[in-house]
Amino acid sequence: MTIRSAGIIAAGDGTRFKKAGIQTHKPLIPVRGMPLIGHALRNLEDCGIQRVVIIFNESENECVDWARQNFQRLQLEFIVKSTRSSYESFVLVGKKCGEGRHLMMTSDSICEAEEFRKMVSCGEEGSQDIYLGVTQTVFDEKPLWVTMEPKSNQITRLSGESGNCVTAGFYNVPSEIFSLTPETEIASLRFFLSWLKEKNFSMVAVPMQNVFDVDDPKDIEMAEKILK
Repeated sequence: MTIRSAGIIAAGDGTRFKKAGIQTHKPLIPVRGMPLIGHALRNLEDCGIQRVVIIFNESENECVDWARQNFQRLQLEFIVKSTRSSYESFVLVGKKCGEGRHLMMTSDSICEAEEFRKMVSCGEEGSQDIYLGVTQTVFDEKPLWVTMEPKSNQITRLSGESGNCVTAGFYNVPSEIFSLTPETEIASLRFFLSWLKEKNFSMVAVPMQNVFDVDDPKDIEMAEKILK
């Protein structure tokens, strides 16, 4: 099955870049000459995605303009809102995507096109399975660790402490999860994923190579080395 719609979470403040003296909006920070949001949109376009919902924070109207000007063939829809958490952004985008399966991703997760296609092609329409892109390339200071079965790729545990891989910022999910209401307040996306696992949603890992979560200047250098 090929997914036709996607959501991008790009509402973060880019705090680490600002501390390093880089005032460019994080989605517009270039990697090999292309802004982070451009890498995401180009991969989506190359995979045949037709509709993309993106959330930017309220200071990032320049990002909206850049995306509109440079990806006119895509049906782009925008939410401009400064949210309290990645979880809130994730749900807002997911609900706007509507019914069906969607590829959700963070704007700072960057990889090569052939790896990206793995996330687009998995999942059956009507299935409640949740597919998480995972990698063994760990550069994040606080990664979400995943324990998966080596043969089936079934995820048995999500943890902040240990596992055999980490989440990569790509999520192939059914729209039903966006209508669920956790019993307690959810502080971030990682806690929502853990809550879904506790609710016995089937989670399957999609191993990906050379995926980088670009959070600070040193990550750019490493990402540029592996991108073709």
